[in-house]
Amino acid sequence: MKKILMAAICLMMVMSVNAQKVLNESTTPFEESKFYVGASFSGLNLSYSKASDWSFGLSAKAGYLFRDNWMALGVFDYQNYSSGTVTSTNIGAGARYYFERNGVYLGLTAKYAHATGVDEFKPEINVGYAFFLGHYVTLEPELYYEQSFKESKYSQFGLRLGLGVYF
Repeated sequence: MKKILMAAICLMMVMSVNAQKVLNESTTPFEESKFYVGASFSGLNLSYSKASDWSFGLSAKAGYLFRDNWMALGVFDYQNYSSGTVTSTNIGAGARYYFERNGVYLGLTAKYAHATGVDEFKPEINVGYAFFLGHYVTLEPELYYEQSFKESKYSQFGLRLGLGVYF
């Protein structure tokens, strides 16, 4: 079992090294003046919050790389919680920093959340990986933590899975 697991890890490392290779070595995938659009989903037991047992979320993102490895980002989220009729829509802005050419990024987002009976500011921190499927399209798994200041039970952490396009 250990040999199979190590072989799988080595295969994933080789794939990720090849996936980040750029056709023209003088440019990076995260160079200045590129645009980004992406969509992701969360929930489906991929996130945890004390407010509910189950939630489903959709997220749309648009960004612009204003410097190499630095992206300004706009976000729109929709969340539906199992605890009744609670839904939340969030709009926000943030930034991402890509660590060189490997695709790992760290992001910070400030969101305004409008939910049934609760309007609040929610900061979020996330870390993810932009795995290039082609020259422009990425698969982006992302771990996130969203802090609620009004009620701590609405704070949540989880995993988002998404697709992004860099052009």
